[in-house]
Amino acid sequence: MINYAKHDEDFHGVFKLLNGEEVLGRALITEDNGESLVFIQDPVCTQIITKETEEGKTIRGIGFAKWMQFSDEEFYIIREKDIVTVTTMSKEMTLLYEAFICGEDIEEKKEKRKVNLEPSMGYLGKIDEARKLFERIYKS
Repeated sequence: MINYAKHDEDFHGVFKLLNGEEVLGRALITEDNGESLVFIQDPVCTQIITKETEEGKTIRGIGFAKWMQFSDEEFYIIREKDIVTVTTMSKEMTLLYEAFICGEDIEEKKEKRKVNLEPSMGYLGKIDEARKLFERIYKS
């Protein structure tokens, strides 16, 4: 059991896995039959970017990438036996993580909101036809 982290409380965590990956995300640790399970929402991995300039200097940066690139799931479950260590994100990293997640959500929502308009969309009929229908209903 992971006894060095609070259980059943939501937090921004960093998880070092046995395979060497570092996964960041909003997490909740809970216990199931004596084993700790981590529910992690919107997990990301860090990417280190190295680039050499024309002057021969090396520039390094860090960014995020979705943990599971080809999945649409919002959260995943990680078993205790797959985790080496757990820690909370620093305040600075939490702000960067939230900015990344919000930016990603905005792009996805824009794509989902797009509707191909057709001339017949929203068209229910002509006013004169509706008036005749209502008069017929009212008179009967």
